[in-house]
Parts: sequence; C-alpha cells; structure tokens
Amino acid sequence: MANILLLFLLLTGKSYTQGLDFDNATFGEFAERAEGIFKVRFFYDEAALKDLRITSRGCKTISCVLDVAFNGKALFYLIEESGNVIITSGYGIYVPGGSMARDSDFLVPGIYPGLNDSGEGAINISVEVGNPAEKNKPGNVLLSGYVRNTDTNEPVQGVTVYVRKLSAGTVTNQFGFYSLALPRGSHSVQFSFIGMRQKQVSLKLYGEGELNVDMKSVLVSLKETVVSAGKSMTMQRFETGSERISISSFRLLPTSMGESDIMKSMLMIPGVVSVGEGSAGFNVRGGSADQNLVLLYGAPVYNSSHFFGFFSSVNSDIIRDVTLYKGGIPGRYGGRISSVVDIIAREGNRKEFRGNAGISPVTAHISLEGPLIKDTLTYLLAARTTYSNWVFGLIDNPMIDNSRASFRDLNARIVFDRDKNNKIDVSFYSSHDDFRFRFDTAYSYNNSIAAIRWRHFYNPRFFSSFSLNNSFYSYDVRSSQRTAEAFTLSHTINTTGFVADFNWFKGKHEMNFGMDLSRHAVSPGAFSPLSDSSLVLRKRIQLERGWEGALYLEDRLVISDVLSIDIGLRLSSYLFTGPSSVLHYDGNPYESRATVSDTVKYSSGKIIKTYGGPEFRMAANFIIDDDKSVKINFNTTKQYLHLLSNSASISPTDTWKLSDYHIRPQTGAQVSAGFYKIFSGKTTEASAEIFYKSIRNMNDFKAGTSLIMNEDVEKDIINLKGRAYGLEFQLKKPEGKIRYTIGYAWSRTMVRSTSRLRNEKINSGKWFPANFDRPHDLTVMFSYIFSRRFNISSNYVLSTGRPITYPVALYNVDENVLLHYSERNGYRLPDYSRLDLSFRVNGSLRSKKLANPYWSFSVYNVLARRNIYSVFFREEGDVFKGYSLSVFGTAIPSLSFGFDF
Repeated sequence: MANILLLFLLLTGKSYTQGLDFDNATFGEFAERAEGIFKVRFFYDEAALKDLRITSRGCKTISCVLDVAFNGKALFYLIEESGNVIITSGYGIYVPGGSMARDSDFLVPGIYPGLNDSGEGAINISVEVGNPAEKNKPGNVLLSGYVRNTDTNEPVQGVTVYVRKLSAGTVTNQFGFYSLALPRGSHSVQFSFIGMRQKQVSLKLYGEGELNVDMKSVLVSLKETVVSAGKSMTMQRFETGSERISISSFRLLPTSMGESDIMKSMLMIPGVVSVGEGSAGFNVRGGSADQNLVLLYGAPVYNSSHFFGFFSSVNSDIIRDVTLYKGGIPGRYGGRISSVVDIIAREGNRKEFRGNAGISPVTAHISLEGPLIKDTLTYLLAARTTYSNWVFGLIDNPMIDNSRASFRDLNARIVFDRDKNNKIDVSFYSSHDDFRFRFDTAYSYNNSIAAIRWRHFYNPRFFSSFSLNNSFYSYDVRSSQRTAEAFTLSHTINTTGFVADFNWFKGKHEMNFGMDLSRHAVSPGAFSPLSDSSLVLRKRIQLERGWEGALYLEDRLVISDVLSIDIGLRLSSYLFTGPSSVLHYDGNPYESRATVSDTVKYSSGKIIKTYGGPEFRMAANFIIDDDKSVKINFNTTKQYLHLLSNSASISPTDTWKLSDYHIRPQTGAQVSAGFYKIFSGKTTEASAEIFYKSIRNMNDFKAGTSLIMNEDVEKDIINLKGRAYGLEFQLKKPEGKIRYTIGYAWSRTMVRSTSRLRNEKINSGKWFPANFDRPHDLTVMFSYIFSRRFNISSNYVLSTGRPITYPVALYNVDENVLLHYSERNGYRLPDYSRLDLSFRVNGSLRSKKLANPYWSFSVYNVLARRNIYSVFFREEGDVFKGYSLSVFGTAIPSLSFGFDF
C-alpha cells in the first residue's frame, strides 16, 4: 500500500515537501536532491546525460521535472512502484504491471545502460530493443552488448548469454562483449556467471540493437584461485579441453607457503602434470614444458615461476581470468604445440579507490587501483616481495649454510576509455629472482614485459584490437669463490611482437581474423671474467635472430540448433636471419667438427633458412539437448622456439634456442573428442574427453652433453618423435555451500629416437616413456562454505610416479667400478600422494569500515608423506649406494593475513 501511495505522489504532484526548483543544474545534482526528498533511486547512464541541464521552477514531482527536461529529446523514464526511476536513451522500457511515463510509437535502436544490482529487485528486468515498425520482418537480427562488473565497472569475460527456449547462446569475450543472432519477438535472456548474481531479461526484440548489462558479485572478495566454468558455457563453447581458471570472489584453495599460485592451480586439471613437487613448468597432454605458451598482456612469459618453482611469476592480485587451451587451440594463437595459457589482467576499479595488502610466511604483497578520471582513466599497481632468507636458518644442513633466495615483481597498468568506441591500455611487468648456495655460485634471472593496445569498435558487428609488446628474459650465473676463476655467465631472449586482431559478426557467422608478427633475438651464452683479477677468457656464442609471422582466419558458424562448427586456418612462417656463420657437414651425421665441410657466413638481415606452412583448426559442437553435448576437435601446430634442457625438470638457467639451418621446428597434431552433461538440478557438470597427439622434431641430447656455452649444439641433439593418448574425466559442482571437483586422467606419453645413427638410437629405437609420463592422475578439490566469513577447503592428489633410469648391474674393469643402466626410463618412482587443508576467516561484514581483513591457515602435505622427487647413486668405498630426495618430507603449515581497503 505504501508503494502505491508513493507512486501516486510522484506522478500526481501531491507532495508535501519543498519544490524541485533548478536553474541550469546537472542531472546528477537533480537526482541527488530528488533521492533525498522522495526516498527513490535513480538508474541511468551518466555518459548519456552528461550534457543535460535541468531548469525547472514550480515542479513538485519528479515526473514534472523529467517531462520538462526530456521534451524534444530521445530520453525516456520509468518510475516503478518500488521507487526506482529508470532513465533510458533512444528507447523506452516496458515492465509488466508498469507503464512508460513517456511512451513513443518509434523506438530507435539504442543502448540499455543496465541496472546496478544494488538489490534483489534489480535482477529481473524487461527491455524493448529496436524499431517496432520492423517487428513483422522475417529473419534474425543481431543483439549485442557489453557485460560489466557493477562494483568496478570492469568488463566480465566468460558470462553465459543464453536463451533457453531457442537453445541459443554465447559467452562474452575478454572485452566483456557478446553478439547473438535471434529472431524478432519476445525472449527471456539469461546472463549468468559463477560468483555473480544471475540476471534475467525479458526482451522484446524488434530490430538490431544493443543490450548492456551490469552484474554484481554475490559474496565478498576472497581473491583465491579456483577452476570454474559456466553451466551453459560448457554446452556452447567449441573447444574440448578448454578450462577457465578464475580469481573468484568466494573460493578458497589450500596454498603452499601461504601464496596463491595460478600455475600450480592448473595442476589440478586432468591432463596437466609436472615432473615433481616444487618443479618449475608443467606438462599438458604429453607435451614438454617449453611447448606451453603463457601470455600476459598478450606477450609471452618465458619463465613462469619464482623461488625454485614454488611460486608463480604472475601476481594473482592482477588477474581477472585465465583460460587454458589444452585441446582445441583457437586460430589466433600460435608458436607452441601443446597448450596456451591466456592470462587476462584486470583493468582497475573505474568507480573508486581500492586496495589490498597481505603477508605470508615468506612473501608480502600490496595492490592499489582506482580512477584517475572516473569511468575514463584508471590505474592498477601491484607489487610482491619476499623476506624468505630466514627459512634457510631453520634448516639444519651445513650444505646450505649462508644460502640466500628472494624474488620481487611489479605490475602496472593504465586504461584509458577515450570514448565509447576507443580504448587504450598500457601495461608493464617486471620481476627479479636471485639465489645463492653458500658462498659460491649466485644465480639471478629477470622477466620484463611492456605492452600497449588499442581497441576500436566500428559498430556492434565489427571491432578490432591492435597491440605492440616486448618480452625480455635473462639470467646470470656468477662465481666468486676463487678470484682467478671468477666468472659470469649470461643468456637472454628478447621478443618484440605486433598483433592485429579483428572480430566480425555476421548473422550466424562469428569471424576472427588477423595477423601477428614477432622478432626474436637470442643470446645463447656469454662467458666473461667477473673482475680484472680473473683469468677467465671472454667468450660469446653468436647471436641468433629470427622473424615469426602468421595470418589467420577462423569462422564459427551456427548451422542449426543442434550443430555448430568452427573452421580455422593459420598460415605461419619463420625466417632465420643473419648475421651468422653456419657450419655445413659432410653426409648425414653432425658428430664432430671433423665432419665440417664448410663455413658459410651470412650478412645482417640475410635469410638463412625458412620454415612454415598451414596450421589447421577445426571443431564441431553437437548440442544433443540443453543438458548434453558432444564436441570434436582437430588442430595442427608449429613451434619455432626450443628450450634446451638435459634434466627432467626445467631450470631458470636452461637456454632458449631458435630453429636454424640444422634444427627444425617442432610440429604437433591432436585430435580430441568429448561428451559433456549437466545434471542434478543444473548445479553439477560431468565431462569425459579422449585425445591422441603426435609430435615431431622433439629434442633430446647425447649422453654427457654439456649445453653451457655449446657453440655447435646441433651435433649433440638427438631427434625424437612423440605420441600421447589418454582419457580424462571430470565431475564438478561449482555452486552452493558444498562445492567440489573430481578429476581423473589416464594417459601415456611415449617417445623414440628417429636418428639412423647407431650411437643415437635410444633403447635401440624403441618407444620409451617420456620423463613426464604419469599414467594415472587423480585430483579432488572440496570446499565447504559455512558462511560469508568462514570457509574450509581441501585438495587431494594421487598420481603415478615418474619414470626413471636405474643402474641394474655393476662391473669391475681394471680395478674401476662401472655401472650398467637399464633401458631409458625403465623403472618408476613410488606413487605421489598429497593432502592439503585450509581454513579461512574473514572480518566482520559491516559495510562502514576502513578495511576488510582475512586470515588464512593452510597445511600443505597434511599426512607428512615423503614423496620422492629423485633418486641418485654415489660410490662409497667399494659399493654404490642409492639415495632418494624428497622436497617436502613433512607437513608445511602456513598462516597468512591480508585485508582489502
């Protein structure tokens, strides 16, 4: 009854309060006073009303003021019974049970500004889009728009836009943009995303237009890493093996040493493994660690870990979304043959200043963000550092006395919304690691990325993105224990890239096309004296230079309500250029310099060798019904960069190598298929995927090969062929108080040498397990949310031990003891098993406070299991003894504290 009386007073003018007299006031000034007088709330697009001035005398009602102000303008308003006053530009809004105060017979296509989700009443809305005079025309029309986070005004990627009646849907891209072809008429459009309040729009679609929507988080931000995907997104996306890793507002996973780690979170996905605990890098569906492309700000990250592999090199505070493509890789990505990890960074809060800070047993972090110009120019700064040297003092081992290890990183970003159709962002990242063992060798390595991107929107059907970036990685090894032998060894790789990407929506077609071009410069190694007192001779391996380019075209076509296909072609090319000196060998073998027949010198810019060819990307999505779908993918890939490593786990001091005159690019081909089902009240998802992958031109090395300062590494390389196949199952419930994900993968990764030389045939040329072949892999994640303040979570991992080569016999030859080893990787380490637990407590939920604190307590390896990382053998007297090494042989508790402000 009170609501009806309020509406009556607003519309009829029978108000007993002061008048609303204004003289050339802004609309914001008017709305602020009206909200105070009538206890109503205004919802409007500030940009659409920024030039509007209110001049009204004698009006005592809101409707009187708006009638005067909107006269002759394409502006409309609706006053709801609840007291919400909704302003639209270009068209009106119809709500069942309500009426337009200023109706119109001609509603032009316009932009719906979106309701702020400030209350429950803002969830379900009704909208009219298009010209009613066109409502009887045949054919579909294009509905498009943007989805933004109400709290920060940032775009939201991965929101499912779904029309259940038509079984039609799509998901928003990294810019928060979506486009969907629908028939004219009435539709119920659902916008959903895990961690945000679902929005339902009753749409009357007359013609082409835009529908922009704001969505609000449903819980306070916990800033933890979870693996998630929208329900309808699972049905609509094309790729098999595509997983989104979100920084969600209500998730908590156990951590090691109190720090969230994006890269380690991926190890909880079926098909993703590592060679051991605490190791850097990861392996995806049988690929080596260097076959994964990690992108930050659109640029490659050459070293994705800190602190011996225990922490990710990317600060989770700056991440908005992460997508792992382990199966169907879209045509816009290239340069690696196993997977792509696309890290989408946050743009900063467009509405108000925000910050976050925290401390853990070994690290501290802080992030600041906010608008420099509200909704136009924003910034985001984030920094981390470590004070971990005290940890070494707790370890009772004289071998690591006086050892040191630390890291730091910095992220900075500025985003400028010049206008509705143009957006520019400038991003920067820098990191530094250093560690030293006792008093001798010191190591340091650095990552840096700089990127600038311009996004232009021509119209709702066509927009583009142009970006220029640079990625630099280097390491230095220094030894100063003996002055006369003191040295420094360095290695660098520098990549500058340009990418032009275009998206065009035409009816049932979504076309993505463009180009990318990269210039690589690699310094394989430089050896020099550390000081004038050192007798070390200077030596530098000649620099390598190469150009990598590609043109790509991809068409996603909706053939029917049941079948959609994705056909893509990527034409990649690579040029290895001078200046350089190239050795030519007699015959097939590159056994030694004795077989060198000639040395050919190439001048600067001269093309020495070219590689390239087509890469095919094809996918089909069969939607059986709303709850089931079948997908098939096939893709081929090429990789022109190689990481030279002769150990099971990659190291920061491994070196990058370009394809050259002798070393051919790696190539891969993968076919995969999957079945997906949603059941149990639409809250639980299940999937089963099968894949087969073949790889050519993988690199292994002859026994005893030293990769440090190796000038002719081609003579030590053994060419391998690889194959991987397997099954992956996943069951997950990402919503509700009880949430879980259960994943299991059975897979095999086998390799064999392809050389015709007898001394290069490993295991007589037979197939043998790769270092990262782990047939069985089970992961379980469980969370129970007691309330918005309390959360308990756990992880459990069980996997087959990695392959290893053991000595199987001992010989005495001329009083020398020799070992005879088994076939390569003929044995296995014991199975790996680990249980982690964590408990999180957030501060009070009072809205008016300076900061929102939270405490997180985790125990890594609760069962204190001594998982064996490696086994080594040592001669002691007349016998050889075997020893095992465990990285964590006990439970590791950690307590971290943080707060949002």
